[in-house]
Amino acid sequence: MEVFQVTESSPQARIATSKEKRAKRTSKAFKSAQDKSQTVKPFTSRFSDDINKAINANRECLVQAESEMLQLEDSFEDEQTFIEKFASGDAKDVVALNVTGTIMVTKRSTLCTAEDSALAQQFDDSKWTEQGCSAPRVMEWTPDEVSTWAKSIKGLNEDFSVMLYENDITGRELLALSFEALKVMGLKRVGTVALLLKEIEKLDKSSRDIVTLIEHSPYCFGKMLDYLRLKQLHSQGLLAKHPALPIVCDSQKKRFDKVVKYYFPGESAKFILG
Repeated sequence: MEVFQVTESSPQARIATSKEKRAKRTSKAFKSAQDKSQTVKPFTSRFSDDINKAINANRECLVQAESEMLQLEDSFEDEQTFIEKFASGDAKDVVALNVTGTIMVTKRSTLCTAEDSALAQQFDDSKWTEQGCSAPRVMEWTPDEVSTWAKSIKGLNEDFSVMLYENDITGRELLALSFEALKVMGLKRVGTVALLLKEIEKLDKSSRDIVTLIEHSPYCFGKMLDYLRLKQLHSQGLLAKHPALPIVCDSQKKRFDKVVKYYFPGESAKFILG
């Protein structure tokens, strides 16, 4: 039996290794890799034409598949980086805005993109601590904090705070307590149950009402906010190109300019208006 060893005739025709490919993240690098895969030289001329064609066709398919796989790996790494950066940060940085009846949610860091703007000053560290972070975040409470809250309720026996602590009731579980659950825990007196459920309802409402009122057009403020979000992503390297200025319909242009100049007075308005 005759044994053949197939070897490459041109080292220059090799596709770059995975490590090298990951270092080349531009379209030019990918185009170069594709050009190489299209100019692969035959493995050998010792075989018949049919065998040479079959070998070369298979090799070209493998080279192309490798190139596509490396591009997918790079794309996956980019997406992973995007998700990690986009989802990172403290939950306390999340801001809920009531823009004339329309709820919008964003990050405080997005609102502070332009540090010298009136918008950034409204949500700077000191003012945001006063407006937002001081509100109770019940869902994050530990059993100790739940017990302390129960002790502060007028008319509620202190034994109940001990009962909550012994059952390891967290803030999330506290908000889920029902009449039946309280009875199972041993709370029998109807008046006490009613008092506690009312206090839990008030606590739940206060923990949800962490909303900053914005008395401007939702359309105009939303356009401005979307642009700030894109600017933030660009500053983090998650957008390759600088975002284009907001496109506003003709009927809203004057109002949009007014909203922008309210939050970005003077020359700073050019940050969004151009």
